[in-house]
Amino acid sequence: MNKFTIQQLQQMRESEDRVEFKAGEGGNVSYDGRGKTNPKDRRRCILGYVIALCNEGGGRLVIGMHDNFPHRVTGTRQAQDAIGQLESDIYRDTTIRPEIYELYDEENRRVLVIEVPSRPIGKVFKFEDVPLMRVGEELKPMSDAMYLKILQESEPDFSEKVYKSINSI
Repeated sequence: MNKFTIQQLQQMRESEDRVEFKAGEGGNVSYDGRGKTNPKDRRRCILGYVIALCNEGGGRLVIGMHDNFPHRVTGTRQAQDAIGQLESDIYRDTTIRPEIYELYDEENRRVLVIEVPSRPIGKVFKFEDVPLMRVGEELKPMSDAMYLKILQESEPDFSEKVYKSINSI
C-alpha cells in the first residue's frame, strides 16, 4: 500500500479521498466503543471506522490530525509502541487486515495512519451486528438497498476465458 506523507494527508478531503481524521491527542480514540451506552456513540471508534471504510471500498483512518481542512497535526499517543498489537486486535475482531504506520512532523508530533483495505466481493462487515457506512460526520447503518446490492455481487466469470486460453495451447 502507498504510504502517505503528512503534507499529502493535510490536503485530503474526507469524503472524496475516503479518509477519516481524528485528533486523538491523548490517544483517546476508543478501540471498540466500550463504556458508551448510545449505539451512535459506540460506533465512533476505531473498529467502527475500520468497518465502515472497508465496506466503502477501503480508505484510511488518520489519528493525530484535526478533521477541519486543511488538517493540522495535533499528535497522538494512540497505540504508542503497540502498532503490531493494534493490527492483531483489528484482525482478530473483524478479519480485516489493515496496514498501520506512523508519521512524524517537523515538531516530532506523531500521526497514526490505519490503511483499510476494500471488502471482498459480496462481503459486508458489521459492527455490533450492524453493517456500517460513513454518512457525513456519522457512522450509520447501511441502507437495505446497499446491503442487498453488495450481497448479490458475484465474482466475474473467467471460465470462458480460461477455457479459450487452455485450448489455444
